[in-house]
This record gives sequence, structure tokens and C-alpha cells, in this order.
Amino acid sequence: MFLFIQVIVCFLAVIAVGMRLSHSADVVAEKTGLGRTWVGGLLLSGVTSLPELATGVSAVTVLNAPDLAAGAILGSCLFNLMILGLLDIFSGREPLLKRAPVGLGLAASLGCAMLGVTAAGMLFTQQGISLTLGWVGVPSLLLILLYIVSAKMMTQFEIRRRAAAILEAEPEALQYQHIKRGQAYVNFTLLSIATVLLGVWLAFLGDQVSAVTGLGQSFIGALLLAGATSLPEVVVSVEAIRMNAVEMAVSNLFGSNLWNLAILGIYDVVYLKGNLWLEISDVHLLTAIIAMIMTSVATAGLIYHAVSRTQIYVTWDGLTLIALYIGGMYIIYRS
Repeated sequence: MFLFIQVIVCFLAVIAVGMRLSHSADVVAEKTGLGRTWVGGLLLSGVTSLPELATGVSAVTVLNAPDLAAGAILGSCLFNLMILGLLDIFSGREPLLKRAPVGLGLAASLGCAMLGVTAAGMLFTQQGISLTLGWVGVPSLLLILLYIVSAKMMTQFEIRRRAAAILEAEPEALQYQHIKRGQAYVNFTLLSIATVLLGVWLAFLGDQVSAVTGLGQSFIGALLLAGATSLPEVVVSVEAIRMNAVEMAVSNLFGSNLWNLAILGIYDVVYLKGNLWLEISDVHLLTAIIAMIMTSVATAGLIYHAVSRTQIYVTWDGLTLIALYIGGMYIIYRS
């Protein structure tokens, strides 16, 4: 009973801190001048993805469960994309991806490329082709390198986009002039630390619940772990939508997947017992492929809605993302 009370308390704390973190990130976006897209796609997504890093490193190094860690990472990618579909239903009369800037397709496309590298790494390993440098798999090094390149590309794109927007129109009205720059950065840092600690605690509690209920390292257990570590992304994105910061909400979800895949590479670096890719179950290849399909659907919806006049509550892309998640989970479970 005490365990489930802790879970409820942790859930409420994550929600409370996540709501404040969204507001704080909006302040930082204004103070840095880089905007909500950059802050959501790189900074905020990094904070909400750190629980995956902490719990996964623990699973790989202490529990010796690299397959569980990899499954949680890929499951989290699917979960983040499914959140887009749910937000599309509950975000208002206009389609979610219509309200998001089409430039977010860059982050989505880069995420699809990293998923392709992940799928290729698993496929090569299944065929007996193990490419390594020392104990680290080459796909892991590529994932880390791709994230660095992606971060640089997204930063350059956003700086140029905002510079062009300033030349073409009046600068955006400042909302947080009453907040000092230093205070904004301190608040964001403290809330980020709280979010990471709560995310790690929530994942730890989820692992205990899995053990108590007998789920352990089963499919359901990995699914629960992925959902638990993705809760900060859910809270932050929902609050960003409530603040009418759609670009920050969507970029946070796309950016979280970029972070997740880079974290998968980091898992391999800290897994000193050998090549982590040899320990990943074959079924996760299907997870990566479904995530690629879902990312492609989201990218198509983003581009299509940029020129469409759709004014409906439910869109084809949102429903497709939800259907792919449910169908994918069922197929993976049966596999």
C-alpha cells in the first residue's frame, strides 16, 4: 500500500514541477532569443529525457539488463509519437500540427534517420555482422555523432529562421520583461534538476511495481518503464499546449526522440561487458521500424497541414499515430 502511495505522490509532484518547467522554459526562450522551437527541441527535451539516461545506465551497469534498457528507450520513442496523436485530439479546434511551424520537420527527419541507423545496427547484428571499435558498436558511435550534428543543424536553422523573421516583420512582444535573465536561468536549472530526480524516482517506483505485480522484465514491465520515464514529456507538452506554445510542445517530443536514440548509444559506451547490440532482442527491430513509420506520418502531417484549410478536431495523422502505437504494441507483444 505504501508503494502505491509513493507512486501517487511522485505522479503529482512530476505534474506540478512539469507545469512550472514549461513556463520557465518559455521564459528562457525569450531571454536567450532562440525561441520556443529551439528550447523545446534541444534544451527542454534534454531535461525530460535525462530520467531515461539515469535509469537506463543503472539497468545496463548494475542490473545487467541491456535489453530492458534498449526496449524502454525505443518504447519511449513510440510513446512520444503517440502523445502527438493524443494532443491533436485534445488541443482544440485547429489541428495540432497545423499550429506548429513546418520547420519542425527538420527535427522529425533527423529522428527518422537516427531510427534508421538503430534499425540497421540491429539488422546487421542479426545477420552476424558485428561492427565495433573496441567494445562499442559502430551504430552507437553513429547515433551519438548524428545527435551532435542534429543539434548543430537545428540551432543554425533556428537562428537563421528567426533572423529572417525579424527582417520581415516586427519583433515579437516581450512577455517576461519583469523577470531578470539570471533569475530565469536559475529557476530553469532548479526545476530541471527536480524533474530529473522525480523522473528517476518514478522509474524506480515503476520497477518496484513491476516486481510486486510479477511483471518483472516482461513486455508489460518494459512498457510500464517506458511510460513512467516519458511522463515528464507528457506533462511538459500538455502544459505547453495550455500556454499556447504549440511549437515548444511538438519540438519537445521530436527532440526527446533524438535524445533517446543518442542515449541508446551512450548505453553501449557504459556497457563494458561487450557489444550491447548483441544483447538486444530481435523484436526491438520491429519497434524501431514502427517508430520510423510513425515519424514519417507525423512529418507528412506537419507539411500537409501547413497548406491545408482543415478545421476539424480529429485528423488523419493523429488517428494514424494512435492506431500505429496500439497496433505496434500488440504485434510486439505477440512476437
